[in-house]
Amino acid sequence: MASISKRGKKWQYRVSYKDNDGTRKYVNKGGFPSKKAADIAAIEVERQHNRGANLDLNKITLIDYWDKWIELYKSGKHSRITEARYKTIRKQLLAYWGESRELKSISKSDWQAFINEFGKKRAKDTVSKLNGYVRSMADSAVDDQIIYTNFTHNVVLTGNEGQAGIIKYLQAKDLRKLVNYCLEFADYEHIAYYIIATGALTGARYSEVLGLTWDHVDLKKRVVHITRTWDHRYGSGFAATKNKSSVRDIDITIELADLLLRLKKEQQEVYLAQGYRDSKQLLFRSIRHNMLSSTAINKDLRTIEKALDISPAITFHGLRHTHVSYLIANHVDINYISKRLGHANTMITQKVYAHLLEDQRKEQVSQTLQALSRL
Repeated sequence: MASISKRGKKWQYRVSYKDNDGTRKYVNKGGFPSKKAADIAAIEVERQHNRGANLDLNKITLIDYWDKWIELYKSGKHSRITEARYKTIRKQLLAYWGESRELKSISKSDWQAFINEFGKKRAKDTVSKLNGYVRSMADSAVDDQIIYTNFTHNVVLTGNEGQAGIIKYLQAKDLRKLVNYCLEFADYEHIAYYIIATGALTGARYSEVLGLTWDHVDLKKRVVHITRTWDHRYGSGFAATKNKSSVRDIDITIELADLLLRLKKEQQEVYLAQGYRDSKQLLFRSIRHNMLSSTAINKDLRTIEKALDISPAITFHGLRHTHVSYLIANHVDINYISKRLGHANTMITQKVYAHLLEDQRKEQVSQTLQALSRL
């Protein structure tokens, strides 16, 4: 039941309703320019209630709903890195919207204004990811009947393209120098050399390489099984792969299989001398039984690059890009490359490595025209 009254020069409504426990509650709102406007708004509130909307959530703020959504659907279900990202997004939302902005008051235009502002100093990919997370949250709010349309849908994403489309990788001659160096000089005191060679020859992510255990390496069939990762950022141990498609088998070369066999023998000798037993059977635990951080491995990689006069230098993740670059240059099928990388589909691979594939396309066009000219 709604009542309409005038307060000063503005109109307000008061809607009474009973919650699920039978307790009578009220929704009040003022500031309407006319009695008719207040009446229309009150009718809408009653309509929402009749449709099953939770009016207790009707005034919930964006930040409070974000917290509620994270707690219900995300907390404890993802890696610590992903959960840290949720906290970062919360800070970004709070900085713009504040603590008191009601979720239902945000229109598509409001959200577009935020995206425009947010994208001024950020990469477009960062803007896209934030919008994606909030879109999922807003979908939940629609289901809860707090809002009736998702204000993030069809928003125009802004942001700085910057270096987003540019990936750093080694040329084939530098890749060859790097791999040969690691193959020659790797020993258990220089565990980084084993790790770098494995990354370069598999294209696996750093966390995936660290997560390898001896029961997931078949040196006879020359296959490594990627089923989990190692949390090198927080040191919490094994973690899930980035996504389902990241669980995969990667074929390895004879050279890498021989290198890993050498590592296994060295590791067994060192552990025996130390009286140490690794219950997790990790491949790349150091001589001091720790796992190298990404900072440490990148430092070792830069040292090798400098010694070999490799420029520009890349990070460990650049080995993944280098791996793909080399395969594309050697005309390896994109479907196989995509599966080898653990991408969900070839569209992801094509998007990330578009410029490399374009170079290949131009070469194929040239070869095609030359072949036709010989008719």
